[in-house]
Amino acid sequence: MKNFEKAEIIANVAYQKDKARFLPVEEQGRLNRQMKDKLVRFVGELHSEPYRPENMKLIDAMMNEMHGQRVKDLYAYRKAGNHVVALLCNAIPPELIYAMDNCQPVTVCMGGGEVEQYANELTQGMCPVTRSMTGFLMTGMCVFFNVADYVVASDVCRCIHKTAKNMENNAKDVDVFTTRMKEEKSQSITTDMASIHQWIEHIRKGEGVNMERFLKYARIYSSIRQVFSNISSLRKAGNPPINGKNTLWAQQLFLVEDPEKLLEALRKIENELEENLKKGKGYNPKGKKKRVMLIAPRIMPPFTDIYRLVENNNAIIVCEESCMGITNINYHYDHLEKLLQGDAPSQDPAVKYITQTMNKNPCACFYDHNMTELKKKINDYNVEAVFLYSFKNCPVMQKKNHDIAKKLENENIPFMKINTDYLELYEQENKLMEQIEKFLLF
Repeated sequence: MKNFEKAEIIANVAYQKDKARFLPVEEQGRLNRQMKDKLVRFVGELHSEPYRPENMKLIDAMMNEMHGQRVKDLYAYRKAGNHVVALLCNAIPPELIYAMDNCQPVTVCMGGGEVEQYANELTQGMCPVTRSMTGFLMTGMCVFFNVADYVVASDVCRCIHKTAKNMENNAKDVDVFTTRMKEEKSQSITTDMASIHQWIEHIRKGEGVNMERFLKYARIYSSIRQVFSNISSLRKAGNPPINGKNTLWAQQLFLVEDPEKLLEALRKIENELEENLKKGKGYNPKGKKKRVMLIAPRIMPPFTDIYRLVENNNAIIVCEESCMGITNINYHYDHLEKLLQGDAPSQDPAVKYITQTMNKNPCACFYDHNMTELKKKINDYNVEAVFLYSFKNCPVMQKKNHDIAKKLENENIPFMKINTDYLELYEQENKLMEQIEKFLLF
């Protein structure tokens, strides 16, 4: 991960930004090294695995370039007069950003406990995701904040909503918009179209979305989600050809990398995994590892330790429910295509469709969950135990996991609940490792 060592790029790609709030370069470098060390340990373990798919090196290269060529390309794109839109919420489909001419979406940094202290005054009582997200903004440590000129959030999560307000008040070099969304008791989601019109019309100066681009990128992202689903399905095998850590590693690029490039890499990985499955090459060749499901909020690098703690304990994560913008967005491309075709296509029904058709099971922002679907997944993947992970100060995820735990108990399915801050995963690693080891002795 050599490009993660280049701390100087953090400020160098800040285009038309007020650097008064940025930390000195030396301090940025120190924090960058601390976060990089955790990431390097995770990657080192991936590289030492005897059963690792060869094509995962494509993901390694893209992750390495995330702080290298990819961000340089975004900087050049922005400098040429185009727009980079930072997404704070995985409820906003990235294809909707690409549907606007001269726009590219990125997800911002949100996994760095080391920067939380620089946002203490603004983030009291907020979850670690939003505390670190705000810390990255206030220190200038996030390369994707530094190239973005617009920020789009939603109010479905109180902490994301407050983060957007903090950005409006403290970062005058970006325009911030909040999409209003509501969880209904009927398990449906409603989107306030006026709030979406506000940022589309502002960014596009009244021109709306480009229907052709909308379809193009909806097709690409639908393909990415399908290939990722195919890869995940291969983990149903008794000897899965890919483990949880590598699956997590691949999905980290969903809102950062060029989608066509990512799709090509995922297809190569899918083909290799299918071949490995036929050859009996996988991560549980002796069938002795416990098969577990992980239910968690979005897990971003370098804070991937929950996967390490489980899989370094003679277990394999065969499936997960985690809102990374992949499995939680659940529309059908064919239906979207019909909405955008015809004599007088309108963007509103299509936009409403892709933002309201969502799977709540992997979404940390929604209390609702479909236990019937979860039980089917547990059966389909031959899950022996479930880990319920939540961040502190995330009442929705904590309540959701609490309700799921009661139902798992009624079904006699072993489960373990873990609730931490980001840094606690590392500070209490040995203690958590012992607890997980003891739990997996059932």
